[in-house]
Amino acid sequence: MTGKVKERIIELIETPLADEGAELADVVLSQYKSSSTLRLFVYSNNGATLDECARLSRLVGEIIDGTDLFQNGYTLEVSSPGLDRPLTTARDFRYRVGETVRLEFVEKGRKKITATIRAADDEKVELENESGLFTVGLEEIEKAKILF
Repeated sequence: MTGKVKERIIELIETPLADEGAELADVVLSQYKSSSTLRLFVYSNNGATLDECARLSRLVGEIIDGTDLFQNGYTLEVSSPGLDRPLTTARDFRYRVGETVRLEFVEKGRKKITATIRAADDEKVELENESGLFTVGLEEIEKAKILF
């Protein structure tokens, strides 16, 4: 049931969030006994400030409150994905252009690299390091983490 509820939540909130300049990075729905917690991780064109997360939380709360998804109530948390969250999607890379990242590859034996994200689309990431500019397909990346 949790999977269907999660899909329904995404259907309900994706467009209104986009209209507000925000995009879902991840949705985590957890249940303990009769208590539900909905955690939304969002990227926002307005930045991931506390005020922005509160504004988006009110928007999402109004939408969800108008449904019968949570008969016993729920807790809603809205936040940014966080700097330590692994980059897993094209969207993650697009929002992190200009950041330095450590990449591990699917291909065993291929050396890990550190580079700066210059651009990203749905299939590849353009990176730059001391060797110059290069492109890596998203399917080649096993793991990517922002370096501080």
